[in-house]
Amino acid sequence: MLVRLFVTLFTGFATAQGQSPDDKIQQLEQKIGDLDQRLKIAERRQEIKAEEEAGRAKSAASVTANGGPFTIRSGDGDFVLRIGADFQIDNRTFPGLSLLPLTDQSLVRRARPTISGTVYKYVDFYVRPDFGQGQVVLYESYAQLNYFSRFNLRAGKFKPPVGLERLQSDDDTSFVERGLPTLLVPSRDIGYQLSGDIVKKRVSYAVGVFNGVPDNSLSDASVSDHRDYAARMFLTPFRPAAKNPLSGLGVGIAATSGNVDGLTLPAYKTFGQNTFFTFAPGVTSTGHRTRLAPQAYYYVGPFGLLTEYTLSEEGFQKGTVRRDIALRSWQVQASYLLTGEKKVFDTLIPKKAFNPHHHGWGAFEIAVRAGDFSVEPGMFNYGFASATTSPWRAREWVGGVNWYLNRMLRISADYANTNFAGGATVANGGNRPTERVFINRFQVNF
Repeated sequence: MLVRLFVTLFTGFATAQGQSPDDKIQQLEQKIGDLDQRLKIAERRQEIKAEEEAGRAKSAASVTANGGPFTIRSGDGDFVLRIGADFQIDNRTFPGLSLLPLTDQSLVRRARPTISGTVYKYVDFYVRPDFGQGQVVLYESYAQLNYFSRFNLRAGKFKPPVGLERLQSDDDTSFVERGLPTLLVPSRDIGYQLSGDIVKKRVSYAVGVFNGVPDNSLSDASVSDHRDYAARMFLTPFRPAAKNPLSGLGVGIAATSGNVDGLTLPAYKTFGQNTFFTFAPGVTSTGHRTRLAPQAYYYVGPFGLLTEYTLSEEGFQKGTVRRDIALRSWQVQASYLLTGEKKVFDTLIPKKAFNPHHHGWGAFEIAVRAGDFSVEPGMFNYGFASATTSPWRAREWVGGVNWYLNRMLRISADYANTNFAGGATVANGGNRPTERVFINRFQVNF
């Protein structure tokens, strides 16, 4: 309508000037067409610019540091790099008198930087060395393919799927040192593992093949061409129903089987990290080793309960004498969060992080534990160990207090009492002296 009006007016003006109306109209239409084309080009340029900005925003990497590992993430989320660390500074005090040299000390128990992440969306990786206690040890280094949700494939050095408390992170245990059953399961081993959920959030499994390591140990080499096989099944049948009082119940069983020819013999340690059981000179591992480890936990509100039992039957030889000897251990531990947080198997996050200006004091927890470790009489009858230096039984009870200032910082104080049956000469009472130890820990993890 406006164009026609403009053309009419212009025609009248052109006529008044003595020009041809058709020529003027044609020129005007051409100019209008040029203006329309320029407008379309400008609009398209704006669209292209908007698309480019959206593409840059989508592909731009993001960096976060919000109480966990420092994280760098690509815009599409297919590439992730996490940088974290775990530092534990302990102070050990052994009160009272003892026939054994128990040394009070402060030490860096663990100093473990962590590099982990994801590449090409489906492949996770994890690398964790340890510089604590004056040593350099590669604790974990593995990659895991997560494309098939029920068949996650892991390869490298990691925790075999056996002990319940061993599978719990060092930062999440209720006590500064793990219980006696952990002495009979592997720490880390090199191998391959398949894992996943048979029924989502209800039934999980893990099966793997490993080089084989001594109890509570790790290694970067294989002593023979034999392998150790491990399997675990764990059930959390009520987990999806969050309001069900049994949603925090988990029960499972794990087992290992393999040849131990040429494997180094372990030494078993107390809560205070003093060796209490050693094998006699000339004893070697030989034949077969089988472990069985039933386990369970239950968490409801601020209360937590964890229990496990481990049976290890292994072949030993000294001279011409060869026998299979069983070692057994169990523990029961209970904890309660005084500040009302929900207790879980994984990382605890306080309701209010430590910030007195905003009435935040973190989370407070109390915990108790009882445990037992024993070996069969045949261990001494066949000369595989000496009854005057190695007890046939150790019983411990532990009480502890944890203060979680925030997700990253924790201060713990534990007192442990370990009694022994055997392990000393008759002149010294026949039993190794009771070990009492107070350990406090300052821990930072992110």
